[in-house]
Amino acid sequence: MKNINLLKGKWSFVFMTAVMFLFLMGIVPTANHKVLAAEVKTSEVAARTINVNGDGEVSVAPDIAYISFGVTTEKSSVGEAQKNNSTTMNNIIDSIKKAGVASEDIQTSNYTISPKYSYDDKTGNSTIVGYTVTSTLSVTVKNINSVGNIIDTAIINGANNSNGITFGVSDYEKYYSIALTNAISNAKVKAQAIAGCIDVKLSTPTKITENSSGVPAEYPVFYNATEKSISDIQGMSVEVGNYKVKANISLVYEY
Repeated sequence: MKNINLLKGKWSFVFMTAVMFLFLMGIVPTANHKVLAAEVKTSEVAARTINVNGDGEVSVAPDIAYISFGVTTEKSSVGEAQKNNSTTMNNIIDSIKKAGVASEDIQTSNYTISPKYSYDDKTGNSTIVGYTVTSTLSVTVKNINSVGNIIDTAIINGANNSNGITFGVSDYEKYYSIALTNAISNAKVKAQAIAGCIDVKLSTPTKITENSSGVPAEYPVFYNATEKSISDIQGMSVEVGNYKVKANISLVYEY
């Protein structure tokens, strides 16, 4: 009788050990498995979505321009190069102020001093023979019709290099809001077309994402003062074209 009880105890211990092993291995069904099954089911339902992107655009006549031009001076000594460069740049600043540009719309954006070398093929030595000083101005022109005149004035007074012109819109946020509205409408039309093809009804969007940054994008028009003589550039006509304000948005619909 005692042996039978010991045998039963032994098998009970083996049985409990096996159950614990299966439980730890995730084989024995538990309440947690039911939750996971529910989550999978929910995920499958949520996966029934329509995702669309919408683009919006507004064309506006630019009313502001950003011009970058400067002076490059080469002289035998750094002091002479700096002095000549400074004198020329001051003349340019005074002249464009008289042409209607406010002081707060003129900013020095670059100033560099570089040695100029002469290389001797026989000795392999390099010798400094001069210095190059370059200074650059960034100018905001709020009277778009005076852009050509400002460029002419700067060149006449000594500007001999440039990084071009970019155009913008002063009331950018106003036009971006319109472009954003157009983008949403564009996305809705796409979603409705897709829903119609698969015979489903759309709910209100469950997710809306603004993909565009809402930051103004400037459109450059490059010119190079060193490629033309002053007589060629004077009276130059600047065509501003159209400035395009763009927006992009994503919508997610459930069905």
